[in-house]
Amino acid sequence: MLYCALFGGILLHIQRTERFLQGIVILVGLRCAVAGRNLPVGSDGLAYLDVARAYLRHDWSVAVNGYWGPLYSWLLAATIGIIHPSPGHEFAAVRGLNFSIFLCCLFAFARFWRSVGQWPRNLGNDGISVANAHPVGWITLGYALFLAKTAWFVEMASPDLLVATAVLLIASEVIKLEDRERQHTAGFFRLGFLFAFGFYSKNILFYFGLFVLAALTIRELRSRRFKGPITALLVSCVLIGPYVAALSHTLGHLSFGESGRLNYAWFVDGTETGDWPNGGASFPFFPGSVLAESPRVFNIPRLDGVTYAPWYDAARFDKRSQPVLKIRAQIRQLSINLKALKEEILGSYSALLVCLIILISGSPKAFFRRLASAWFCAIPVTMIIGMYLLVHLVDRFMIGFLLVLWGIAFSSASISPTAQPVVRRVIMAGLAVFAACVFPGLLHYLTSPAEDSIKSDVVIAEALSEYGLRPGDSIGVIGDGQTAYWAHWASLSVVAEISSMDSPSFWSSASGMKRAAVGAMEESGVKAVIWRRNSEQPCPQSWKELPKQSGCITSANQ
Repeated sequence: MLYCALFGGILLHIQRTERFLQGIVILVGLRCAVAGRNLPVGSDGLAYLDVARAYLRHDWSVAVNGYWGPLYSWLLAATIGIIHPSPGHEFAAVRGLNFSIFLCCLFAFARFWRSVGQWPRNLGNDGISVANAHPVGWITLGYALFLAKTAWFVEMASPDLLVATAVLLIASEVIKLEDRERQHTAGFFRLGFLFAFGFYSKNILFYFGLFVLAALTIRELRSRRFKGPITALLVSCVLIGPYVAALSHTLGHLSFGESGRLNYAWFVDGTETGDWPNGGASFPFFPGSVLAESPRVFNIPRLDGVTYAPWYDAARFDKRSQPVLKIRAQIRQLSINLKALKEEILGSYSALLVCLIILISGSPKAFFRRLASAWFCAIPVTMIIGMYLLVHLVDRFMIGFLLVLWGIAFSSASISPTAQPVVRRVIMAGLAVFAACVFPGLLHYLTSPAEDSIKSDVVIAEALSEYGLRPGDSIGVIGDGQTAYWAHWASLSVVAEISSMDSPSFWSSASGMKRAAVGAMEESGVKAVIWRRNSEQPCPQSWKELPKQSGCITSANQ
């Protein structure tokens, strides 16, 4: 009776600690969403919003997209369709959706962290796990890692938190399936659903699902129990099949998504628009033919209802970028990405790495035995990180994958009963150093006043109808059309552009050259050329000033 009461008290204390930490994480996520409500969504976010609006107007041929995963756009479409936000509040609605996704990711992480903490119990009497040796430290470690990896991306209009949610749920399900006594068809059915969820979140998770299925099949070779993996495969195929068929019809060939092919061509082989990325160009893709030189004017392809077609779906318009294996270029890109990964692990996270090494040193053989037994989960994750290393890797791509690897690594540490007091001190010291390195920056971000940097875009969008522009009209821009939020809100399509890297040449040129550049834009069919003011530069002669000094406009044939 005494042992039961003691165990119940410990369990209640752990649950209270976890709820407290979850509350802190939720409050931080909410603050990040509120802080970013009026910030620009970037070129990726604008593309996702255009895809969402294509779904809302049932323009299926335009909505099916070979570059951007569909799930985030579907969620954006549902949010916009329900709320109907004004231009000034659309980005706030996006951040509200992001916060909801953040909560889902938190749920997925809690599920994974519990699963990976309990997983060593199935491996025999090879010492106890960190989760058992120091339950409160294990929970605190998990939520500290989660907060440090996710909070920065709540305001970012991208599906990366959706991807992390899918990865964590898949890893949790795979770990549970390791317990053969708990294996049943329903678990593999859920896994197939999660594979489809991951695929719709981002194309690369299609390969993650294949890697996990291959690992599960290999694991079942001895027992010849292939019913489970086949079930997961069939469920995922049924769920993703209709979209793959629609996408393949749109692109004219069988395709599960073209983002991998295009990114390899852009980042490894280089670009056809100049010397990007070494020259600092604002786009890796091919935006269209050149209408004029000095300043360079691009003729942008048009797609009805889309703000900036080349970035909306590069799979349709960038036919030039085809991946070609070039050993020297591949080594160069691999070294760049390895450096980024090294900075990720050996930077702010070095305190946790030192903590892990100390825990391993007590029983290294047991650690490697446990780590090897987790191959069915660790290898698929490592292979996806390897794919990113070959092409393009940034920290937001790895949120879920690194959380899984950290969880497997710490849960693989084998602790002897006599070393538990030392383990507690090591974990708490590591967490203290980690918090001192990571959280001051996050605190500064949370307390810094948010800049309302979309006011000019709202003003321009609301004023353009007074200058004769109507939804569906074609326009030219001075600056990057990828981030012409005002054009998105006014339902205009950018068909001519002097990009930000070429605009200094435009402003410094003689008035005759300016007129020639504008004339080249007019020949492409624009109804007006617009500059969103981002400097003290006055409007060119004969251009009209937009309200509140937000920019300048000149109408075609003015």
